[in-house]
Amino acid sequence: MNDLKQYEQTLRQIVLSDSADIKMLLFENPLYYENQTDIKPWEHPCEYVPYLFDVWKMIKEKLLPDFDTRKSRGDKGLMLKGMVCLITSFYWIRGTHSETFDWDEVSNKDFAVSPINWKERAEYILQKPNQFPAFVQLDELFIEMEKQFYKWKAMTNR
Repeated sequence: MNDLKQYEQTLRQIVLSDSADIKMLLFENPLYYENQTDIKPWEHPCEYVPYLFDVWKMIKEKLLPDFDTRKSRGDKGLMLKGMVCLITSFYWIRGTHSETFDWDEVSNKDFAVSPINWKERAEYILQKPNQFPAFVQLDELFIEMEKQFYKWKAMTNR
């Protein structure tokens, strides 16, 4: 579980130059906007959260060749990046920046929009992030989260 916190610290140290391509910025660093003062995606979740879903789809495409045989291991860094995108979507929909990725803290937060049993499923992913079943589980979480997001968006008339 500490891997996620360590990965967060790595991401927070990455400095990227500005780009008009939001999706590529978030692919390179899902926490890119955490250090920005101009753009705050958590203030406009309907506009920015779909980019996180797109980033997962890009990550998934990079991971699929690793898992073609279902026996090989995937890139742990890409899996952790996927987890960061998922958890960031929880924060942004909640209207806050990504406060922490320390699992003890994240798992005790109440996110109004999230997949069913996401905490237990995320724990499973974080225990063995480079294995095929974890990849499948993370993909399922994203599918469910995307549905939950659009349901929330429709119900809140955003």
